[in-house]
Amino acid sequence: MSRFRAALVHLLISALVGLALFAMVWWVWYPAPMLFAIGGQSIFFLIVAIDVLIGPVLTLVVFKSGKRTLKFDLAVIALLQVAAMMYGVRSLLEARPVFLAALGDKFQVIQAPEIADLNLAKSKLTHLPWFGPRLVGTAPPTDRLALDEVAGVTQLAGGGLGHFPQFHVPYSSMKDEILAKSKPISELRNLNKDRSAEIDQWIASYGLTDEQIRYQPVQIVATDYAVIIDAKSAAVIGIAPFKPWL
Repeated sequence: MSRFRAALVHLLISALVGLALFAMVWWVWYPAPMLFAIGGQSIFFLIVAIDVLIGPVLTLVVFKSGKRTLKFDLAVIALLQVAAMMYGVRSLLEARPVFLAALGDKFQVIQAPEIADLNLAKSKLTHLPWFGPRLVGTAPPTDRLALDEVAGVTQLAGGGLGHFPQFHVPYSSMKDEILAKSKPISELRNLNKDRSAEIDQWIASYGLTDEQIRYQPVQIVATDYAVIIDAKSAAVIGIAPFKPWL
């Protein structure tokens, strides 16, 4: 086998692995637009660069049919790729969004590091979600100490009820409140007058009309987006990259 063919085979294998990782990141762990909003794209692209590009290039450099140390050289390259991928995947998993929490008048995206072990232990959960953020509602506590704790997190760290899994409730139980406090798409258009065509395209991609949907704001890290919901059921349709308030 020539070195070019070996590098090509390596590239194809690496590309398949890269595509599988892309599918997991883009559609499962960080559904759009969360990857870019959270800032995980730099880690993801670094993984892809090492896995899909650098590995095959190294194979092209070291490969020589009949070379005595060829197996060792290829094994070292493979180990470096696996180690880099494991580090990157671990970093992405550690920062993954685990909850999309409805507060009534807005939503919160909660990342795994933002959930304290003590609060997780107080909930009915044994572990945080692994396969994408879970849609939940929230119910304020009645205990005074718990109320003070939530208020402290909200004021000092910009958190809120979504960061306390012990206060999560089924999303469907908040349907009426969410719909009552949601806003018509016409308001979203007024806030994004220079992006009207993009809004049209986003809505059309789901086969919907303005009358069928409403929205509420959501903050992902330091960026504001709009959660688009069904105007009748309050079901979450998606997160749109448009400014939800002034």
